[in-house]
Amino acid sequence: MSAPTCPNCNQPITRALDAPYGWWEWDDAAGKYRLCTAAPAGHVDTAPWVHWDCMHELRSFHPQNEFAPGLPA
Repeated sequence: MSAPTCPNCNQPITRALDAPYGWWEWDDAAGKYRLCTAAPAGHVDTAPWVHWDCMHELRSFHPQNEFAPGLPA
């Protein structure tokens, strides 16, 4: 069975992060870290899982779920 496909970037979800509160990334232009979240603008909550490659939220995904090949998470 293949890894499920990310609905945001269409790549296989080979790594998922449990990052509900976000992460910090260095911003060269600002010379400081900036807080990033997986939730799109306008969301108050964040999905508990994000795709490692594109860092977008995976609302219906959980790594312990079983997926049929080719079905999005």
